[in-house]
Parts: sequence; structure tokens; C-alpha cells
Amino acid sequence: MDAAKGGFVVAMIAYHACYVAVMFGLSGIDLFSGFWWVFPRTIAAGFVALSGWNLAAKRARGGSLGAFARRAGTLALVALAISAATYPVLRSGFVFFGVIHLLAVSSLLAYPLLGRPAAAMAVGAAFLAAGLALGARRFGFPWLAWLGLRPANLYPADYLPLAPWFAFAAFGAAARDLAARAAEARGAAEARGAAKTKRAAGAGRAGGATNPAPAAARALAFLGRHSLAVYLIHLPLLYGIGWAVSALLGEA
Repeated sequence: MDAAKGGFVVAMIAYHACYVAVMFGLSGIDLFSGFWWVFPRTIAAGFVALSGWNLAAKRARGGSLGAFARRAGTLALVALAISAATYPVLRSGFVFFGVIHLLAVSSLLAYPLLGRPAAAMAVGAAFLAAGLALGARRFGFPWLAWLGLRPANLYPADYLPLAPWFAFAAFGAAARDLAARAAEARGAAEARGAAKTKRAAGAGRAGGATNPAPAAARALAFLGRHSLAVYLIHLPLLYGIGWAVSALLGEA
């Protein structure tokens, strides 16, 4: 799962590099149609779904509501810092409910659904349907934008309201719980071969020591484990590179 998250990190950096290139007039890509419209939304959905999967795994390991609240609090502080940093630069386009804001709220909102895949799927479907129904509408007030009631004439750079985006966290959590139940069912069916399974698992671990995962997979897993830090660092770095290249070409 770390490597999968790392893959989404690489895709995110690639998209943001193109976004910055367009912003500084270095590329003529149309980011608002076709592939370039679908691409970033696919990345965001993957990130949020993996977050839901990890929340369900954490709950299965005995994670308490207090632990989830601390995670939400940490992410909320990061989200507030992002909002504060982007407001002076982007003004009406500042990030007021982006992916980090969503993950902070989802950490608490998903808690009652963890271990209940049917409920998670139902709630996820409801949020997805609400988001699709509200997607084309615009409202004259901003106060419920975080829910999915999009305000008119406000186009934030990073905007993932609960409807529909919480759906992917719920679906990810449900997928993890269903996968865990399927694994438990297979284990029960193979109970008579438990001793043989243990020996095979031991051999597998020993083999892993002499045959490590490919370097690319390990690099992706590293990025996945540090995705928040990469997210916070890569955007200012890309903006700096875009500004520098634009300035150099302007002087050339």
C-alpha cells in the first residue's frame, strides 16, 4: 500500500509540474478538458481511497477514537497552515478545503464506519450521489462549501468537499474490511494446514531478506510513507522552478 501511495505521489508531482508550467506560460496544455481534467481527479480519488484503507487497518489494529482525533488534529493544523499560506498569494483561489482538510475531517467521519463495510459502502454511495447532484450548481454563500455546496465565482486551487470526495474514503475503508474478511475466511478453510502455512511463511520471510523488493518499489514505498512531507515541499519547489525558468526565458 505504501508503494501504491508512492505511485500516486509521482503522478501528483507530474501533474503539478504541468500545472505550474501552464501558470508561468511555459506550456499550452488545456488542463480543464479531456485527460488533463480526469488525471488530477483520479490521483485525488486514489489518495483518499488509500487513506480510507489505512484508517480501516488502523482501527482493526485497535486504534482508539482518541488516536483518530489526534491524527485529525495534526492534519487540521497542517490544513490551516496551507490555507494561511495560500490566501495572500491566491486570494479568491486560496485553499480553504483541499485534500488535507478532507483527510482531517474524514479521520473522524469515517470512524463509525470502520469494520462495517456495508454501512461504509452505503454512506459512500450517498456522498457520491450528493456530490454528483450538486456538482453543477452554484450558491451565493461560501459557508457550506466544505460540504459540497460550491460558491459562485470562487475557484480554489485545491478543492475536495465532502460531497462527493468522502465517498472514496468510505469505499477504501470498505474495501480493506472486505479484503480482511476474505482473508480470514481463507484462513479458516485452511486451518488443518496451519503448521505447513507457518513453515511457508517463515521461508517467505527468509527469502525476502535475500531477495529484496525491486529498487523502484522500495523508492515508491518510501515516497508513500512520507507523502505528507512530499506534498508540502514539492509545490513551493515547483513554483520556484517555474518562476526561475520563466524569468530566464524572459531575459533570453
